[in-house]
Amino acid sequence: MKEKISAILLALSQTRRPTTAYVFSSLPTRLLVPPASKCAPYSTSLPCPRSSFFPIRQCSSPRFSAVAKSMSSASCLDETNALFSSGAFISSSLASDYVIRINPVVCTPCENHLQNNMYRLSWDFHALQNWDKSAHTSQALELRAMNDCAQASSHSSSPLSKTDSTSSLSCTWEGPYGSDWYIEIHAAEGNYLPKELVCVLSRIMAQSAASHIASWNHQVQKSTLLHLTLPTLAGETFQEFQLSQLLLPTAECDTNDVGIRKLFTPINPNYANMEIVDMVNHHGQILGSLPRPFVHSWNILHRGIGMIVTKDKNILDPTQEGKRPEIYVHQRTATKRIFPSLYDMFVGGVSSRGESAELTAAREIAEELGLTGALEFQRSTDSQIFNPLSDELFQCTVCTQYNRCVVSMFTYRCLTDKETIRWQDEEVQWGDFVPYEIVEVAARLSIDGLVERGLWPGGTVADGGDAGITRDQVEAKIGKLKHEYSSHLVWESWDFVPDGLLVWEAWLHWFNRKIC
Repeated sequence: MKEKISAILLALSQTRRPTTAYVFSSLPTRLLVPPASKCAPYSTSLPCPRSSFFPIRQCSSPRFSAVAKSMSSASCLDETNALFSSGAFISSSLASDYVIRINPVVCTPCENHLQNNMYRLSWDFHALQNWDKSAHTSQALELRAMNDCAQASSHSSSPLSKTDSTSSLSCTWEGPYGSDWYIEIHAAEGNYLPKELVCVLSRIMAQSAASHIASWNHQVQKSTLLHLTLPTLAGETFQEFQLSQLLLPTAECDTNDVGIRKLFTPINPNYANMEIVDMVNHHGQILGSLPRPFVHSWNILHRGIGMIVTKDKNILDPTQEGKRPEIYVHQRTATKRIFPSLYDMFVGGVSSRGESAELTAAREIAEELGLTGALEFQRSTDSQIFNPLSDELFQCTVCTQYNRCVVSMFTYRCLTDKETIRWQDEEVQWGDFVPYEIVEVAARLSIDGLVERGLWPGGTVADGGDAGITRDQVEAKIGKLKHEYSSHLVWESWDFVPDGLLVWEAWLHWFNRKIC
């Protein structure tokens, strides 16, 4: 099975499908955004602004023409940088105990070479502890902090007036001198940021500078040489790269990870040889790539996927008597480092560098459950072949003390007469399809248990409406479901992964509105 999956992934890596990417003009208090260009802008019932959006790159593939959008697609970075360079776009992200305000690029003529320009990108760091925590959990607090930073403007009353920045990083680049550009990154005087974090984020900024240069020099990417001055743990280092080595892979420029590994080798050579993933801003747009261990050690905002696996039927299709198809639930092994023995109703994973959300979803379900239908569909040129993977449905942002991720949501329709689930024994100790109604009640019981113990990372738990069943309905439903579904499963005592429950909340808000 692993050999089959590897062969399919290798074939897919040689053919990239263009997708549609979107930039969102505002961040709701709870980020929950649909990608479909057909539908009206979506806003939750929570007190937050309506989030409008517009397409950046249209899909050229008929197969993905309906909703072929991927916020994580490599194609969105150049267009995102065009907004940055316009001087009117402010973004934000998260790392360690800080929310990062990413300011617009400023351009000035070089003093000694007026035919050239100097560009400056600054990142301001604000301590999360400066935001009022009294009425906010980590999830709501960090989303609010990112929203405040993204909305801050020198032309308006800044919401950051009481939260002055702890420090800042400045990235300047100037050129061209022939085909050469010079990039320098420095921390502000009196910087209080950890040295390794400065080193890591400096290299993300260098990639952003490279992307700006590429967006203005499409014809000279291969010959352009970058001279970088970067901080290290012991001082600073000088490195040289071809411009293409620091750009995300696209259909026009299929780069590998060699340049990124070289970029991070001076910080930690062992980490540099591990999986490369993407840091993103609060919209899910890629800022740059880095070795995955740095994402975990500094809790950096990155991108990933979540997926509900249904038995035989499409969960969005109309149903008789209001019954939804069974969905797959699994229990993690007791030997897992994180959340041992807890339950999850999603298949999830982190997107690799430049990997579309669709490919991440197809790859993860093949690796975790042995379901290869989506990978085979993406590999095939036959437009009639069945695709069990849905289009991307929406995005939500998960923020906890150990994980910050912009999650792209999918569903996977498992036709049990054609595919058989084969989990990895080291990852899963039990799994089965469970009635949707049972999962809904079990998840609510698990959330209420976390709230009672003071461990719930989310905001105030909504009761009824788009949020699903109310507390008053839980007890009545337990008896009804036990009578209707006689089973040996003790589902009312299941403890779910907290991150998964945050995504489940977002799913309920989206799904219950979708079916109304």
